[in-house]
Amino acid sequence: MDREALESGARKILLGNLRRGRADWNGKEYTFVCPSLRSYPFQWFWDSCFHAIALIHLDKELAVAELRTLLSAALPSGFIPHLTFWELEKRDNFLSRNLVGRTSPYYSSTIQPPILAYAAERVYQATGDEAFLSDAIPTLESYYRWLKENRDPDDDGLLAILQPEESGIDCSPKYDEDLHLEELTNEGFITQLMKLYEAYEPLRGDDRRVLQADLFNFEDVLFNSIYIFGLRALIRLLEGRGEDSSEFVKEADKAQDALIRKCWDEEVGAFFDLSGAAERSVKVITISSLMPLILEDLPRPIVRRLVEGLLTSPDHFWLPYPVPSVSASEPKFMPGNPQGFIWRGPTWMNTNWFLSHALRRHGYPEIADEIVAKSHELIGRGGFREYYNPYSGAPYGARDFGWSTIILDM
Repeated sequence: MDREALESGARKILLGNLRRGRADWNGKEYTFVCPSLRSYPFQWFWDSCFHAIALIHLDKELAVAELRTLLSAALPSGFIPHLTFWELEKRDNFLSRNLVGRTSPYYSSTIQPPILAYAAERVYQATGDEAFLSDAIPTLESYYRWLKENRDPDDDGLLAILQPEESGIDCSPKYDEDLHLEELTNEGFITQLMKLYEAYEPLRGDDRRVLQADLFNFEDVLFNSIYIFGLRALIRLLEGRGEDSSEFVKEADKAQDALIRKCWDEEVGAFFDLSGAAERSVKVITISSLMPLILEDLPRPIVRRLVEGLLTSPDHFWLPYPVPSVSASEPKFMPGNPQGFIWRGPTWMNTNWFLSHALRRHGYPEIADEIVAKSHELIGRGGFREYYNPYSGAPYGARDFGWSTIILDM
């Protein structure tokens, strides 16, 4: 698929999934791309950030509008939900088929990987829109402060997620033990997730109390890598305007130090998540194990071991269509169509995007080129789908999936 065909296909999806209007419940105007008209008809936090980055290659005004809408969902506390029901008439049907933690009828009470400041930086770089940036900065500062104040109960710099969906990689096998998951199906996952939701019901809305209950308290490597990545973008935005960034420099440095000190396993050569207040190392090799590569100043010996020992190893991630979401060495690796039991093996475009850029920054352009070429091939053969088989390239999940258009930025 050549560039022209790729852009044409991406434009069709991003404009076809575009929603505009005024919300009945708060009177705010909205403009956003939903991930999928059928499966995901609302605004999802990190999907929206990917959509905005893809849109800077097609329609810069829409890229600005996408992030303005996402930023407008911020609460006075700084919290920004992972899911906002702008079109309320679609909510009940969606909720009849999906679990969503809520304290409000209008949005979720949960979060997603905090890539927002990086998306805002990219949109600003592409547009030079000073009004957008001036409006965005205070909201971004409040949002990253909220994360620190509400999701770092032990003050070690690492943020905790309180349920699997907050990581963005919902059903990853690294969560199985904490969920007491025995039936390895989507139905089994939902059953265990419902038990967690029931336990949280009296605590919803007070994240610190939820984490103190220690039912699912995960310092997730992927989530924290993106948190640090986002903080570094916010720092650059502030310093570019001559504003004080020292608060966020301190937090980014603290988080990165903790990530390396606590999550890096020198013997295995991989990063592992930490579970519970006791910070038990969860030794399952997934895409999270590679994600600190997105950090520009990750120590060179660690970068080398991740790239040469894991990423490019056929025993782990270097399959015919890299990069799978779980190492092929893991007993629970599922490369085929998981029927909703996702992030257990298939290849996803957003993580390929993260890693292709990271590899270029760390001096591995040839490996990045191969990932990009294989990503192009996947979309050329199967279209813009949700995820793909890392062996055969077979496309799975939602069709016309919004964030797969992020290939325009690869």
